[in-house]
Amino acid sequence: MNNGFDETFIQQLKQKNDIVTVMSRYLTLTQKGKNFWTCCPFHNERTPSMCVNPFEQFYHCFGCKEHGDVITFVEKMESCDFMTAVEILAKSAGMEIPTFKTDQNVQKRKKQKEAVLNILAESAKHYEKNLYEKTSKQAQEYVKSRKFTRKSLEEFHIGYSKNWTDIVQFLKTKGFSYEDMIASGVVEYKNKYYDTFGERLIFPIYNLMDECVGFSARSLVPTNYAKYKNSPNNLVFDKSKIMFGMNFLRKLKQQHELNYIIIVEGQMDVVALHQAGFYNCVACLGTALTPFHAKQLKYLCDNVIVSLDGDSAGQNASMKTIDTLVEGGLNVKAIKIPEKKDPDEYIRAYGKDAYQKLLDNALDYVVFKIHHKLEQYDLSKIDQKAKFVNTAISIVNELKTSSEKQLYLDEIKKLTDIPIDVLKRDLTTTLGNDTKQEQPEVDYFENAVLKSIKFILASLCFKKDYANYDFDLSNYLTNPSYKKLYKVLKSYHDENKPFLISNLFDDGKEDDVALGEILDYNFEDIQNPAEYFKQCIWKVRENYLKNKSKELTKQLESCSNDEKSQIYKEISDIQKKLREKILED
Repeated sequence: MNNGFDETFIQQLKQKNDIVTVMSRYLTLTQKGKNFWTCCPFHNERTPSMCVNPFEQFYHCFGCKEHGDVITFVEKMESCDFMTAVEILAKSAGMEIPTFKTDQNVQKRKKQKEAVLNILAESAKHYEKNLYEKTSKQAQEYVKSRKFTRKSLEEFHIGYSKNWTDIVQFLKTKGFSYEDMIASGVVEYKNKYYDTFGERLIFPIYNLMDECVGFSARSLVPTNYAKYKNSPNNLVFDKSKIMFGMNFLRKLKQQHELNYIIIVEGQMDVVALHQAGFYNCVACLGTALTPFHAKQLKYLCDNVIVSLDGDSAGQNASMKTIDTLVEGGLNVKAIKIPEKKDPDEYIRAYGKDAYQKLLDNALDYVVFKIHHKLEQYDLSKIDQKAKFVNTAISIVNELKTSSEKQLYLDEIKKLTDIPIDVLKRDLTTTLGNDTKQEQPEVDYFENAVLKSIKFILASLCFKKDYANYDFDLSNYLTNPSYKKLYKVLKSYHDENKPFLISNLFDDGKEDDVALGEILDYNFEDIQNPAEYFKQCIWKVRENYLKNKSKELTKQLESCSNDEKSQIYKEISDIQKKLREKILED
């Protein structure tokens, strides 16, 4: 099984969705020789560095190292999950997605999910229509007071719930069951069925595929309940996994116009920024930014600017948001909006150019965190200055490498006038033994054994004439990624099954660094590849024998006299194999 699907179905899906044909719907491909080339959509470049191999049915960028098969490509271009990518390709090829017989509830769940999406779509249209009726004066006055344009209202499909029963009656006339209404989160039941969002302004929430999956509703009158009410988590909605405005980001990405993402606090800010021309913004839905949010954002763009409210609550939230984004591997900057305003207030007061200037001067996240802490101390007082320095150095110390840490000492020097040498000593003291424990990264290109393994695996992957499985490497590979890759390749060979490089992505290896190195391999540097292949096989074998000899030699230190004679014999046998280059044990 593959991601829940039978292997045969996945292979048929790929066969009916030729990678060149599918990628041509999104990119301009130019044929050069046997392969096609295009500018990579996953990083900015002017000269094409993405190669599309129509025979092996995979793509690989020699610039940013992105690679995958047709399913992976659709996932990344559509910013969707595996299942959605399969649905898109199956629909394109006119294939029916198989039902899993192992799960008896799949059909029922699938049917209810379809009903829920239909209810949400119909509800969104109905709420939007309500906003323009003569009886909706209260909602109309509110959107006017917020200076929402007609264009914004239509872009976001903002609507209005007139009362507590209207939507129930409407959905009933559409033939939906009460069970599905409740499952959608639009309707609740307590002695009677009623609108979850009664008498509120409605903001539909769309996923990356432009499907309405829920609502966020704002009260228009003072209430003892929360000002905003979001859809409950259900079959299609989870506020920890979706953000308001993400559907617009997907469109920008497809148009290659998404250079960075702005994270704001609420829906009003998103609408306000859109009206000012900033379409690259999103907001969480009544929850802190989660690791899943960060993962989705990184899928769309690597660069993020945090622009939460300028008050203390907003700035404290910024610190938590920054940490989650950094842990998610994004490049993070942040701004503090002056006068404790939110983005909406700031743009209304000073205009979009002033806000753009804030974005242009956004602080690197480490500098932002240092400045945020600075506000808590009075540097004119010696004791508080000392505490600030310790706090700032502890922020710097969270970075991974010593070089990064020392770069930010200059910022602390500017703020405190403490000499850089003194700060370096403080940093070293704070680091303690950590600095001594730092280990240099392994240079795979300088390691002869690993270079040999890479050449062997690349030759097998690309089915070179000289490549063979005469010597089984299964027990000689220690790197988990290389070991797994060799196992997959050998299984195709042993079972005499046709192999394409795109098959490697069936096992979820598209983000595997080791596989990227193999696909990136440059065979042009090898003068006699057939002879070099044999040398590489021996190099791996030789390394194994030498390590085994070292282990046996170490055992001599603690073994009995009776055991020593046996160990000496084993060492002698190993030395003979090394001298005569014997492959067999």
